[in-house]
Amino acid sequence: MVSAQVVKIIGRTGIYGEVMQVMCKIMEGESKGRVIRRNVRSPVRGGDIFDLRDPSREAKPLR
Repeated sequence: MVSAQVVKIIGRTGIYGEVMQVMCKIMEGESKGRVIRRNVRSPVRGGDIFDLRDPSREAKPLR
């Protein structure tokens, strides 16, 4: 698991809007400093830190 920090909240997705798409900065590991787009199911705010299981995966952009 790798820690990541929420840089920007892009928007809500999912059938009921229960998933948030965020830009997050990876804080450790091989990809340290890389900013990726991820879908997060739990409530988050800018600056929050959470754990990623697979930091190589990236979400598709919202339409």
